[in-house]
Amino acid sequence: MKTISKAMIALGLLLGSGTSAMADIKWTLSDVAFDNGNTAFGYFWTNDAVNAFGAFNIVVSGPATSAAFTVAIMVDAYLPAEIGAANSGWSEYFLLVPASPLTSAGGTVHLVNQGWGSVDCTGCGTLLVHTHTPEVTGGLFAEPSAINILGAFGIILGTTTFRRRKRATISAS
Repeated sequence: MKTISKAMIALGLLLGSGTSAMADIKWTLSDVAFDNGNTAFGYFWTNDAVNAFGAFNIVVSGPATSAAFTVAIMVDAYLPAEIGAANSGWSEYFLLVPASPLTSAGGTVHLVNQGWGSVDCTGCGTLLVHTHTPEVTGGLFAEPSAINILGAFGIILGTTTFRRRKRATISAS
C-alpha cells in the first residue's frame, strides 16, 4: 500500500472519531403528581447550556379534565431555574420548580413547591411532594459532529483511490 493511501486512511480514522463537544440533554419527568389528581409524564430536551428547549413530549392527564392537556409550548426564558409548559392557547399550563437549577451535567433533580411554584393550572393543582417524589432526570446525548462525515468520506476516498491504483498497476503489467 502506498504511503499516500495509508495517510488518507489514517487521517480518515482520526477525523472520523470525533464527536461534538456539545451534547443535548434529555430530561424525563418522574412521579409528578398534583393534588387535583392529575399527573404529568413525558420528556423534554434542552441544549447543553440548558437555556433552550428542543423536542418534547409531555402530557398532563387525570380526573381534573379542565387542567389536563398535551404540552405544545415550552418556555425557554424560564430555564434553568423553572420548567414552564402550556397548551397551544395558554389556557392550560404548568410550572415546575427544580430544587436546584438544571445543569449541563444532567442528573436527577427533585421538584419542589417554592413560593407559588410547581402548579398545574387552570384548576390549579399543587405539586405533591409529601406523598410522592417528583423529579426530573437528565442524561447527556452527544451529537455526532460533521467531522464524522468528513472522516467517513476520507476513508471511502482513500480506499477507492488505493483500489483504482492497484487495478491500474495490475492491468499495466
